[in-house]
Amino acid sequence: MFSANENILLRQHKRRVIEYIESSIPQNALELGTTVMVMQVSCRQPGCVPLETAVTIVFPKPPRKVKARSDQSTNQETPAFPQPLIPGLEESRIGGSFKTRILKPLADVSQDDVLDALPPSFKGGRRTVESICLKARDTVFAQIGQLVGDDDATDSKEGRRMVAEYLQRCLVEYVERDCKAPEWGEPFPPLGNDRKMHDPGESQPTTEMIEERGRTKVTMTDMWGKGNIVFRRAVDGE
Repeated sequence: MFSANENILLRQHKRRVIEYIESSIPQNALELGTTVMVMQVSCRQPGCVPLETAVTIVFPKPPRKVKARSDQSTNQETPAFPQPLIPGLEESRIGGSFKTRILKPLADVSQDDVLDALPPSFKGGRRTVESICLKARDTVFAQIGQLVGDDDATDSKEGRRMVAEYLQRCLVEYVERDCKAPEWGEPFPPLGNDRKMHDPGESQPTTEMIEERGRTKVTMTDMWGKGNIVFRRAVDGE
């Protein structure tokens, strides 16, 4: 529960974030009734940030079109504006909604965070496939450095290499399993007999390649074993 003062601050932050979002929406879309909703939500799933900001932009319903037929009955077409209210965003043409998330609590959300969460269809929006991939990459690299060590000591560099190779293999398995993650903290379950793993970068594997990999497939357990992996940080004087 929030106190009265906390609720006032939360509303102020919500209004501020809404204004950031509205500044990226064309004025005519706002005048037609586009609504911006912002909510701070908590997440207790493993790997989630504790508090994040959920954004929903609801576009107005277009006027319903009615097409007359020769038998005096009517045939209703799907209502839609002639052009999207947000260029390139189909949801804005048919009266749908657009949703995105900012992985920060409301109080910490800046205008840059808003623009990073919106696609280029919005004024100043910067969310693209490339930007998402770069953010995921940088997050992973930062985590590796924090967990293993980001200095130039031999042990740290070797630790980062080992973790990177492990994660590289995990990504291959992730793709092989239709991008479904395993249970938190658990290895991937075995693939079915009708599905063989192949390395990224290969085109369509031949039957001989698949059969050979089926006989010699290396699993995560083969590579790393089932015990704990310990990385020793360098200490002063070493």
